[in-house]
Amino acid sequence: MLKIMFGWGLGTLCMSLMFQAVSLLILRYLVDYVGLAAGLAGLLIGLGKVYDAVTDPLMGAISDRTHSRFGRRRPYLLLGSLVSALSFVLLFNLAQFVDWAPSLLLGMVVVALLLNATGYTIFNVPYLAMPAEMGLGFHERTRLMSFRAAAVAIGGVSATAGGPFLIGAFGGGVGGYGSMAWVLGGVILIAGLACTAMMRWAPSDIPPKPTQFSLTAQFQTAWQNKPFMLLLGVKVGHLVGLAIYLASMPFFFGVILQVPLTYLGSYFLVQSSFILLSQLFWVKFTARVGKNRAYYLAAAFYILALFSWQLAEAGASFFEIALRAVFTGTGAGGVLLIGQSLLPDTMQYDYQRTGLRREGVFAGVYTTIEKLSFAVGPAVLGLLLGWAGYVGGADAIQTEASREVITAGVSILPGLGITLAALIMTRYRLDANQLESSPKTSQ
Repeated sequence: MLKIMFGWGLGTLCMSLMFQAVSLLILRYLVDYVGLAAGLAGLLIGLGKVYDAVTDPLMGAISDRTHSRFGRRRPYLLLGSLVSALSFVLLFNLAQFVDWAPSLLLGMVVVALLLNATGYTIFNVPYLAMPAEMGLGFHERTRLMSFRAAAVAIGGVSATAGGPFLIGAFGGGVGGYGSMAWVLGGVILIAGLACTAMMRWAPSDIPPKPTQFSLTAQFQTAWQNKPFMLLLGVKVGHLVGLAIYLASMPFFFGVILQVPLTYLGSYFLVQSSFILLSQLFWVKFTARVGKNRAYYLAAAFYILALFSWQLAEAGASFFEIALRAVFTGTGAGGVLLIGQSLLPDTMQYDYQRTGLRREGVFAGVYTTIEKLSFAVGPAVLGLLLGWAGYVGGADAIQTEASREVITAGVSILPGLGITLAALIMTRYRLDANQLESSPKTSQ
């Protein structure tokens, strides 16, 4: 089982690397190097994720209905890996087309964003449906999700630390971004293919005839599962704040702190390391006090660290930056682990309640909400920066209103999102005792 958990975790490494690199770097890249207005760039990124969200339930239904000698999900892991890697490279080489007519350049940006969103959907929806089919128990699912959380941390290091370091190592500017994309795109492809290969050993407890659902019926199914709906509320609060935070950080380090891009990479290196290192603690602590209480403590760490950015000033020392990374990483590690472990729990709850295997339905709805949440983040930040008069260009002097928006984007706004998530979590009641009974017999 350890081999299976490790193999499944590689899929998270693939998607986490791409997702976090795009979320962190794409807005500033499009504004300062491709030359799009901040509001337009944020809107296009948001619309790309809305498209991605709309296709997620469809992908869930397709994977539920698939019959092949490779299983229901694995063929899509292979295809998703290929599309994701290629589209990632294209996204960060868009500056090569700046001499095109504005309408053609805009069209190329849209194509790249949609292609990247499509690759993510093809891989991630079937991938998230797999744990509920493995026949794992309540605490085994938490252990499995610790591999996912660890992979998120490693993907975070590769994307949020490795990305800025690679850009600098390749000379910065347009060439630095393009070369970075080729390196990380290769990692995305290798991790995705390795996950696809290793998941052939995973057990699959599925019915001979998967349930058929329309898109409307999928959301009706989700609505009837109260723990799942509460989980969606938790994720919306967390992810909207996280999306704003990630998109704001390159602006914050460059405009507010006025430190080199390598400082941003170092910050995320420390943060991701503590997400990873904290997993053993959070797994044990969660088993002792329960998922709800552990989530509250993790959220408290996270919120305090985020709000402390309000006190940061230009030329901040690396020690001060790294100390914040320790607290954000520790808090994010717990929030991430517990939030992810709730998804297969809610899928198991549905199976026990109905006797039906429809994990793809819940994975599709879950990722739909995930994408919509991440669509809000860059769109809101881009529109706020446009309203505040942000001036494009890596060395441009910014207005005070722009500086205030950027600071709020790394502190107040994500902090309020985590606070909302913790408040919704107080309504979540599903625990191990409720998931030990046998499922109803499907009619």
